[in-house]
Amino acid sequence: MDVVIRKSEVKGKTRPPASKSYTHRAFIAASLSPSSRITNPLISEDTISTLNACKRIGAKFTKKGKEWSFSGVDGIKVGGYFNFGNSGTTLRIFTGLLSLSPFRSVVDGDNSLRKRPNRELVFALKKLGGKFEGKDPFNPPFSVWGVVKGGEVEVEAPSSQFISSLLFTLSLAEGDSLLKVKKVKSQPYIDITLEILRESGVKIMREGNVYSVPGSQNYRLRRYEVPADFSSASYLIAAGLIAGEVTIEGMFDSAQGDRRIVDICKEMGGEIKWDRERGVIQAEKSELEGVEVDASDIPDLVPAISVLAAVAKGEMKIYNAEHLRIKEIDRIEGICRNLKALGVDCRPLKDGLIVKGGKKEFKGVVDSFGDHRMALAFSLLGLLGEVKCRNAEVVSVSFPGYFRVLQSLGANIVRL
Repeated sequence: MDVVIRKSEVKGKTRPPASKSYTHRAFIAASLSPSSRITNPLISEDTISTLNACKRIGAKFTKKGKEWSFSGVDGIKVGGYFNFGNSGTTLRIFTGLLSLSPFRSVVDGDNSLRKRPNRELVFALKKLGGKFEGKDPFNPPFSVWGVVKGGEVEVEAPSSQFISSLLFTLSLAEGDSLLKVKKVKSQPYIDITLEILRESGVKIMREGNVYSVPGSQNYRLRRYEVPADFSSASYLIAAGLIAGEVTIEGMFDSAQGDRRIVDICKEMGGEIKWDRERGVIQAEKSELEGVEVDASDIPDLVPAISVLAAVAKGEMKIYNAEHLRIKEIDRIEGICRNLKALGVDCRPLKDGLIVKGGKKEFKGVVDSFGDHRMALAFSLLGLLGEVKCRNAEVVSVSFPGYFRVLQSLGANIVRL
């Protein structure tokens, strides 16, 4: 599906979807617990991949309104074929969990997921007793089985998902473990994992980048309400800052690193207010200026920030974001291609990009390249002109109904 967004003024109240990161982890923890209830989860293509995987390991669940009831499994004792679609989080966490089973599983995904790196995670699991086999045992499809046991392992992780996978896995493995992390990006995503594990009664001791994980633990997640997603909210905030006034409800504080979007917008001169007690963010059309942004902990915000950079006066530098090159696509390359297609000067760096903004009007064609965050972000620039976004249906990976939400705020959108 292609969409065209034409010049519009947006105004109104809305609510973003629930957090994808929290939903993945809550579903998995619930599937490892005897009985759980998860309220307000995000149901999107990625989280459906996680639900399917949970079902494959034996978990049962039912839905009533916004509440999902889970009956979990006592250990991982399955094998078979697992297709995780486009979801990197599901792939990485289940690669670890399936290494706890003596039965062989094949893990797979779409063409994009087959290119996502897993080398350091596979090495760590192998050291602890995991077995892997395939044409390329680091990229799907490959076989995995075990049984992984506790021990000491050191990891240099280009993705925080590797650490989250090991924390889930080692808490169930026989024997205690010591996980030493040499280098990692996106620490807030690990913090989200730790929060869900604590809610599940799982004990993990952390000193700096060293995690002590007792083995053979029992998961006891009972009730959990998934918070709103700050990554998704960043696009609604951007819409308000460039083309009107948007009030976003349900935005209560959490461990999400992407809540930094509020501070970044303020640094850029944006008229934005966050009432933490009421959970309300208000963003109004503003004269923005370019700033420097360290994106080491907020890779998912970079597409939205790049759109704001295109409008902002002066130059904007985004750095410490080399992990963007191993997402669904090379996002640094994708962002620069789309900005240049709209006449914006963009220079890629090894670990980020420099954008020279100040444009008042945008006309042209952009592409999602199969990446939901490309479509979510760059379609917004049509609010200041006319932009056609190719392959825009991928927004359903994290924000189903995104274009309906924009239309409800007054955006002029045509689906082709």
